[in-house]
Amino acid sequence: MASLLDTAILLGAESTYGTPATLSRAYEGQIDAAKRVQEVLESVGFRGGMDTARSDRRIQINMGGEGSLEFDLQNKGFGLLLQAMLGTSSGPTQVAATTAYETTVATSSAAPTTSYTVQMQRVAVDGTTIQHTYHGGVITGWTLAQTVGDLLKVTLPFDYEDSDTTTGAGTVTYPAATTPFHWGQMVCTVNSVATDVTDFSVTETLGFKTDRRFLRGSVLKKQPIRNAVPAITGSISLEYNDDTEYDLWAAGTIFPITAVWTGAEIEAGHNFSLTMTLPACQFDGDSPVANLADVPTLTMPFKALDDGTDPAVSIVYKSTDTAL
Repeated sequence: MASLLDTAILLGAESTYGTPATLSRAYEGQIDAAKRVQEVLESVGFRGGMDTARSDRRIQINMGGEGSLEFDLQNKGFGLLLQAMLGTSSGPTQVAATTAYETTVATSSAAPTTSYTVQMQRVAVDGTTIQHTYHGGVITGWTLAQTVGDLLKVTLPFDYEDSDTTTGAGTVTYPAATTPFHWGQMVCTVNSVATDVTDFSVTETLGFKTDRRFLRGSVLKKQPIRNAVPAITGSISLEYNDDTEYDLWAAGTIFPITAVWTGAEIEAGHNFSLTMTLPACQFDGDSPVANLADVPTLTMPFKALDDGTDPAVSIVYKSTDTAL
């Protein structure tokens, strides 16, 4: 008999927006991934003898769906989602003659165009597994976050065109022998200097118009398109050692930030790893804060900018994956 432990999240890349894709991957999501959204239209007019609003004057409109996927980022199997976050990708490319492969993903002036099908296989209290499938899924942003004492987290908010309960259940298949990245594996550099941070996060809002509905004989929306400048923001927190970061803020300096997670060895000289590079950042800043109960601390919000040459954000993912 199935139980709560059989709940699963599956994902597949669509060839056509809104057409359910083959569900090729399963991920260890930590929140229920999606929900259907309905809008009610109700007509009420003068009509003698009404007890309340009439049942035949109330219409439910399918508005698609919404929700987020949230994961601990693993050292295998995440190339597809990283590509979905940033938009462009190359690889996986074999590193020399080793079993290590690198995938590089990056932002660009073009918005990500791939849509996704997400299936939630939910287990009812009687042990029955029921699949709810959400298609036309477009990632509207992402957050990658690391704090001391935790695993590397990634959150992906989705907008969906439609949902159904008729698409067949996908096969639940996970990458073998994966391990999440964690705080003890991370090194952060600020302005090319290794910096001891306690919290690190980056968020991008992709600037999509998600309400593209028209008078065309259908309530279903058209695929979201970019209608705003993407915003890439972040924050680091650290102990107040000196005015290095404060001075960068006060001077309005543009500087790079990198974050590297180095995992277990694949083979000699090559480890599972994830490297995020933001080549042109500027602190929005704050003054250091003294505290009666702790050491002085400094929280430095920043914005990632376009330097005219490099991607605003790029990620190199080294694993043993030979395909996205």
